[in-house]
Amino acid sequence: MKTIKVTELEKQVLQALANEMDAECGFSSAGLPEVLQATGLSAKVVRGVQSSLIKKGLLSVDDRRNEWGINYRDPNMHIWYLEGDAQGLVEHWCEEEGLERAILEVG
Repeated sequence: MKTIKVTELEKQVLQALANEMDAECGFSSAGLPEVLQATGLSAKVVRGVQSSLIKKGLLSVDDRRNEWGINYRDPNMHIWYLEGDAQGLVEHWCEEEGLERAILEVG
């Protein structure tokens, strides 16, 4: 089992996002609105956490710039993806893809 050291806010955001992963490994249909709803945090706080998680290689964001009919400037339209060790937070991905299970540790 892999331990990922994060802040309390990062833990909340990663857990909320991992809970939204209901399709195959690497797929996501979740983003800012889902994380806001699940955590109850403000958009300003979540955007700060988002930046931190991207720097740590645990999250990526697709602004959907090349999709017809999508306003890529609207962060509510962006799709968030778990990256690296964070993919191990999704239990069914670990089972289906043989990923190493991950746990979040605040510290």
